[in-house]
Amino acid sequence: MSEGYEHPSFEHQPYPPQGPPPGAGLAIGSLVCSIAGLIVCAPAAIAGIVMGHIAYHRSRHGRATGGAVAIAGFVIGYLALVVWGITIPLVVHELARLGAFD
Repeated sequence: MSEGYEHPSFEHQPYPPQGPPPGAGLAIGSLVCSIAGLIVCAPAAIAGIVMGHIAYHRSRHGRATGGAVAIAGFVIGYLALVVWGITIPLVVHELARLGAFD
């Protein structure tokens, strides 16, 4: 046979090794936004709900960690929306009763 031909050696792995899945940054952001939405304003709670659902979906599929934190984030976000949904009409009703809109 031909003596000049060498079989190619595979010194490198065909695929690079995968690192650990991304952390729980989005889930933590969801929790922070939801708590801020509970205390400060409802739009932050909406952001917390959206980020919580995304983080939970990623953790369910193994692409991130922090599934429990994500659940806490969107549950507190929904709670914040309920609280603001009750509080705002009560405040507006009381202001109207006191004649603030006349």
